[in-house]
Order: sequence, then C-alpha cells, then structure tokens
Amino acid sequence: MKVLILATDIFTRGGIARYTSTLASSLGGMLGPENVDVLSFFDWGHSGNQTSEFRLLGTVSRRERAGALSRLHFMSKAAIAGFGGYDLVIANHIALAPVTAMMKLAFGTPYWVTCHSVEIWWGTSRLRRTALRNADLILPVSRYTADVVQKMDGIRSSRVKVVYNAIPNSFAKLLMRQEPASASMAKLKKSGPVVLSVCTLVRGNEFKGVDTVIRALPKVLKAVPDLQYLVVGEGEIRGNLESLAVEMGVAESVTFAGEIPDAELAELYRGCDVFVLPSRGQERQGVVGGEGFGRVYVEAALAGKPVVGSRSGGASEAVLRGRTGFVVDPDSSDEVAEALLAILQDPQLARRMGSEGRAWSLDTFSEDALSRSLRELLRPYGFKNESVQTLAHAGGQL
Repeated sequence: MKVLILATDIFTRGGIARYTSTLASSLGGMLGPENVDVLSFFDWGHSGNQTSEFRLLGTVSRRERAGALSRLHFMSKAAIAGFGGYDLVIANHIALAPVTAMMKLAFGTPYWVTCHSVEIWWGTSRLRRTALRNADLILPVSRYTADVVQKMDGIRSSRVKVVYNAIPNSFAKLLMRQEPASASMAKLKKSGPVVLSVCTLVRGNEFKGVDTVIRALPKVLKAVPDLQYLVVGEGEIRGNLESLAVEMGVAESVTFAGEIPDAELAELYRGCDVFVLPSRGQERQGVVGGEGFGRVYVEAALAGKPVVGSRSGGASEAVLRGRTGFVVDPDSSDEVAEALLAILQDPQLARRMGSEGRAWSLDTFSEDALSRSLRELLRPYGFKNESVQTLAHAGGQL
C-alpha cells in the first residue's frame, strides 16, 4: 500500500507540522518508509537532512506566504506524483484539500483531510468545503473540532474520525528519560520551583496566554517568592511580554529561553514543577477559537508533570480535569494563580497528577496509540499488517 501526504510544512515545531511528521512516521513504520511519500509546500525549518521514516518528495516555497506561482508549482508537483499509483492521499490542512480532490478526479485516488483549528472553525471557501464534503475521511485532531466539522452542511458523521495528536517515540523517550539533571538545570532548580510554558511567540499567538501567566505571577510570588517562570519559544511578541514582566514587577522571576533543541526542551519538561499554558479563545460565528488540541500539555504529562490548561477550544481534551491537572478560565489571572499554587503547595497532588498524566498520555497520545487508530482506518483499503511500532521497539526499554 502506498500513501502520499500533502503537507503545508513538516519541519518546524508547530502543531500542524509535528502532527504531520508523526503521522508520516507512523505510516512509514506500518507500511515501510518506501511506501510513504511527503510533498511539503513550505520548507520552513528544513535542514536538508533526509528522514529514514518516510520519503520526502520535495518542497516548493521558502517564502512566508503562498503566492500564485508557488501554488501552481505545488499543484503540478502533486499531479506528477499522482502518476506514482498511490492507494491513498492525505491533505494535512484544509487548504490542500482541493488538490487531493483534483487528484481523485484525475487518478481515482481516495483522500483524507485532517482538520486542526481555526482554519476550519471559522469558515472556509466554497472550493475547500466542496473538497471536504467529497473526502473519504475527515480527521479532526480533537472532539471539539469534530463537533464543528459535523455541523457543516453536507458532512456525513460517519466520515468524521478523531485522530489525536501523537508524540513521536523519539521525543517521548527523551521526555521519560531517567537521568540526573544537567548542571544548568540543577542550578535553576536549586533557586526554587520552576513553572514552564512552551509556545511560539509569533504575532497572532497572543492567545497562548503567556501574558496571563505573567499577570498571575505577583499573586503566586507572594506565596512562593523563589519561583522561576520559564518561557520557551521565539517570535515578534517576545518584546511585548518582556515589557509586561517589567511593568508587573516580576522581570527577575521570568526567563525567556528562546528556541532550543528537543533534548534541552525535554530536560526542561522533566525539570519543571508545573506546565502552564492558559490559551484564550475568541468567539466568531458561535465558535470559540483557541488551541485545536495543545500537544504541549501532553508532552508535559509524558514528562510526569501536572499541567494548568485552558477551558477554551480543544485544549481541555489534553487534560483530565482534577486528575492530570487543572483547566482554568484563560482570561482570569486569579484562576491561573490559584491553580499554580494548588499544585506548587501540594507535592503529593503534583506527583499524583504527573503519574496519572503520563499513564493516560501513553495510552491515548503516543505514537503507538496513533498507529492503532491508523490500522483501523486503513483496513477498508486493504491494509492487513497487525504489527505496531512500540516505544520499546523504537529504541529499547525506557
């Protein structure tokens, strides 16, 4: 069985890129890397190195946005790829659904479309809606997104299957690694508890709620004066957040770490005491936006850490309320502060939440869980291989 994935991008730490990369890797583990091809529109973050889990057919654009010529170039490359005799084409974004629909008309190839968040929540073009209605399967990344999709005209519920974000085995192993902290982490921990947020700080991501955490810090610091707040991520709004920390009088307790490699990020997850990201939602057309899912909550849980998440959008599906962490009103700095203090001041609660979070995440959001879901979805297409790549098979016992 041969599968082609049409991707917007696949090399960055963005949620859609990571979802697509893990999807391609899981399919490669099931079908063989020679049977899973990826054509990416943007080459953001591409180092030129070739992956061994799937085949990269190429990229089209280095620009920030898609222009008319690059769109035509991508369509032509997809059309040429279609002669390869694929059994299935997957669009990783609704923007690429018309291309998969075109390939079905030309080659008779069935196609799936993944749906993430605002690109589908707040409406889309008639051409894209038509392509979505004609898809063989629609794969939302959360139940929240699935509910929005199912309300669209002409969408049959039987074709909508939730396929959650999954954490790649390679990164899950880093998150679950048992080893002494590095000198820098040991020094940081010695100074006091560590609260962590991970998100890109590009313009448009103000909704992630780092500002709300900074506004909550004065109340938290009154009870835990030696606390350190780490923010991992880079982008245009970092300067505004740094200024806000100064304005709130908490700049000495806030560190912006920028972009860091996965190995260092995993150590921060393992070393922190609480992970927090109170993403806000903006309502349009009766639908509240925000996180489509929020894989960072799962990454923290795999590291055995309690999380403070948001009630908005699909983010709450990555947290078992009161069991793996708390969900809060993302507009309330008081609720954020109270949730952080509840965890920081009760080590037994923190350990219990972290332990349950890890077990739940392994069962629900691991690459193994994704492979189980994909096997069921692929059976109608003739897939019969019952093997599944496990964390142990991916590199030994953790």
